[in-house]
Amino acid sequence: MRSIFLILLIISAGSTIAQRKIVESIQSSVTARESEAHLSFLASDEMRGRDTGSPEIDIAANYIKTQLKIYGAKPVPGDTTYFQPVQLEKIVAASAASLTIGADVFKLKDDLLYISGGSTSLNGEMVYVGYGLPSDFEKADVKGKIVVALAGSNATTNAVQALLTDSPAKGKVAASHGAAAFIEIMMLPGLPWQSLVNFLSAERMMTQKQSQTTMPHLYMKKSDAASISAFIESKKGIGRLQVEAKAPESIPAKNVAGMIEGKDPVLKKEWIVISAHYDHVGVKKNASPDSIFNGARDNAVGTVALLQAAKFFGQHSPKRSILFLAVTGEEKGLLGSEWYSTHPLIPLNQTVFNYNCDGAGYNDKTIATLIDLKRTSVDELLKKACATFGLELKGDPAPEQNLYERSDNLNFAAKGVPAVDIAPGIKTFDKELFKYYHQPSDEVHSLDMSYIEKFHRSFVYGGYLIANEKERPTWVKGDKFEEVGKKLYGTK
Repeated sequence: MRSIFLILLIISAGSTIAQRKIVESIQSSVTARESEAHLSFLASDEMRGRDTGSPEIDIAANYIKTQLKIYGAKPVPGDTTYFQPVQLEKIVAASAASLTIGADVFKLKDDLLYISGGSTSLNGEMVYVGYGLPSDFEKADVKGKIVVALAGSNATTNAVQALLTDSPAKGKVAASHGAAAFIEIMMLPGLPWQSLVNFLSAERMMTQKQSQTTMPHLYMKKSDAASISAFIESKKGIGRLQVEAKAPESIPAKNVAGMIEGKDPVLKKEWIVISAHYDHVGVKKNASPDSIFNGARDNAVGTVALLQAAKFFGQHSPKRSILFLAVTGEEKGLLGSEWYSTHPLIPLNQTVFNYNCDGAGYNDKTIATLIDLKRTSVDELLKKACATFGLELKGDPAPEQNLYERSDNLNFAAKGVPAVDIAPGIKTFDKELFKYYHQPSDEVHSLDMSYIEKFHRSFVYGGYLIANEKERPTWVKGDKFEEVGKKLYGTK
């Protein structure tokens, strides 16, 4: 027994020494000075806010590629560029739209909003298909008809989720069944109609996968009009839909990707995707004389966290393989990660975790924020990583805002890959946060680099612990995405 005890003691001491060396290596590798240097380039005025589709975001992509190459990350097999082309389209707002049912006329902005599809003039049958789920379309004859559905599904909790996640998928199903047009009635909370008007009345982008260029797709405001009530009750009717809109414009874009292969002969077949979006909102007129939205916090800090992780793992190969993925178009609707999730460079059933870094800023320098705790099995590892560098890991400060589904981790989670978003510390959404969030004042000189250093070190150590943990990450039992995860990995 004494011999066994001594052996266990030696093993434990060896493990402690090894962990101490890793922490010391992170302290040496990840410094405020180097983080500030990266941030000063990515969030400089010369980068003009890194707007998707701009010349400046291409410069940012080349910078990220160069750093990944310096740090020892290689392009994925079959590629030499470190770039994944992302096919985007710019959607120009409709100039006019109306829907006539009986004596009622529903007009653009007041009652209707254009999503995509171009101009049309339709006069004929309408059909109501409930939530417009695949099973609903299987039961209805929609070919050549104006199809109307409720936005979202019986599992959708708010309008943001319906807009970003449900609508593109349902539009594709409607088009595949031959619908002449698709209209979704917005009855969900979380996004006032006027906010939808502001968003969908401006130029915006979609992936070509999302865009339905041959089928008009619109939102409709909830209405108590007798014609709508009668139509929904009977599930059929006659209507006239007119839309005037320009065809979408193709926009070149790219994700940046580099990989470091794991050193364990078994675990290297499992991949961790470390992701961050490198775009921001560009240059916009506002009340301030400064029109450049530099995006230091959102999300140059996250992009630099990714680069610091690449540097460290280039010197300390983990057991699992890692893909470093800087995605474009997050500010346009999670577009770069949406494209990646449907065109993965590493098969998703080999991707065991998405470790995303994206935040709105910080107002508590004693914590880091995980969106969200109690969703995956890595919580204790990330708590340990943060505590090692003097931070406490806290969860979602505003669950009612559905933050988990408003960053790039969503597109991995929706496919079944366990995913979290870690961000600098937010204790509440207050004036201090909104002083910088999507404001020209979000510049590098406003950052507390001592805190950013702690956050970046915690992020890198968290990635190290996940990549070397014996057990693969999993969804917490009962999580919303657990079932799709089981299907992805073929588990029970």
